[in-house]
Amino acid sequence: MTHISIADRMPTLDFAPNALKDGVGVVSLILMAGFAETSVAASDLVQSGAVRIDDKQINDPEHHILSYAFDDGEVLRLTVGGQSTLLIRRAD
Repeated sequence: MTHISIADRMPTLDFAPNALKDGVGVVSLILMAGFAETSVAASDLVQSGAVRIDDKQINDPEHHILSYAFDDGEVLRLTVGGQSTLLIRRAD
């Protein structure tokens, strides 16, 4: 039997550690994921309460994910609108 992880079935963004040095903005993540076409639309999604990272609602368009969020090898789940989901990983 072949083991398939959740990351194998879900869209994933991998970031090199140096790319996370100054953090990655939530608006940029939404754009990279293709969940919005413009930064204004992505900001509107955040401000409307439609964005979650793991189970935490993000309301600030200036929110950044910093490298220490991955210190334990965690994978973060970005959810927009309750249905569009993407995993965020640090590629080591």
